[in-house]
Amino acid sequence: MRLKSEIKLKSTTQEWIAGKIGVALSTFRKWMTRKTYPNLKEGVEIAKLLETSAEYLVTGVHTEGLSDEEQNMLASFRKLNKKDREKIMLAIDAWLGKRG
Repeated sequence: MRLKSEIKLKSTTQEWIAGKIGVALSTFRKWMTRKTYPNLKEGVEIAKLLETSAEYLVTGVHTEGLSDEEQNMLASFRKLNKKDREKIMLAIDAWLGKRG
């Protein structure tokens, strides 16, 4: 669970985050066990407190710092099957080898 691991990684507590965003600890614990979920505003606040993105907490994908074009390329790449991904990587490696 990403939220749990981020809390541990940042050496903080559920109690601290719940207090900072103004929710009851029991509510936060329901989020931790996926019995309920925070609303968008609360999710963004949690991400800020944990110094990560809401996208990462929801999807597990880090895309901070990528341009829209790079994010679109990554999304397209992920739709490919393993064999096609390998072909693309070989083509990129060949292209870079020619330029280097």
